[in-house]
Amino acid sequence: MKSNSFVLLLIFCTLTAFAQQKSQVPAKMVLVPGNDQIKPFYMDQYEVTVAEFKKFVDATGYVTEAEKIGGVMRLKSGGVWELVEGGTWMSHASLKKRGYDVKLYEEPRFMNNPVMSLAPADVLAYAKWVGKRVPTYEEWVHAAKAGQKNYPYPYPGGDNLKKVAWYEGNTDSWFPKDVGTKEPNELGIYDLAGGIGELVIFNKGEKKYGLVGGAFYQSKEWLVIGKVSPAPLELNRPSQGIGFRLVKDVN
Repeated sequence: MKSNSFVLLLIFCTLTAFAQQKSQVPAKMVLVPGNDQIKPFYMDQYEVTVAEFKKFVDATGYVTEAEKIGGVMRLKSGGVWELVEGGTWMSHASLKKRGYDVKLYEEPRFMNNPVMSLAPADVLAYAKWVGKRVPTYEEWVHAAKAGQKNYPYPYPGGDNLKKVAWYEGNTDSWFPKDVGTKEPNELGIYDLAGGIGELVIFNKGEKKYGLVGGAFYQSKEWLVIGKVSPAPLELNRPSQGIGFRLVKDVN
């Protein structure tokens, strides 16, 4: 009898703790349940947008790595990096080529696009300002699979890619679409496939970064859960494909 009472008490405490965590979820974040290897955490429901990054820049005066060098770096064949002039978080080279010589934050139609053309250092600066952190690779994959160990789909949210992601198969491959306009995964997290590549860190406390999730200009094989972009990332090297969403520890 005592044993049964103890089990019931344990279940009650666990359910109560989970309910409290759900009730304390920060705005625009989702509670990702843990397992025997990963603790529960909160994850941004959407990729960070141009509008949100603009608030950070206005509040801090921050200057991104791309702005410092006049563009983003692109990896050419043979492992050589070259500068693509004009690409920054607020003014993309692909827009200028098509006659749009505007700042993204000056156009309402671009404000809800995922911010891009960053370096890992820029993401870390934003994360510090907002009181969050970059997810680990394991956390990101866990969230993409909706916390399920045996997830049945290759992409977050299902196997119909056009319903859950913006990628080369349903965009013109030269500019992203607004966040949150495709179907979310089972936890209610949007654009974990497609949109823009999302920065992850491979181990807490280390400085080895990667991009996961694929982007609006990439083919479907790069949107499979856990697939890592092949281009190596450096802390201060900006790239057009770098965007992000953040996580927060559950206290």
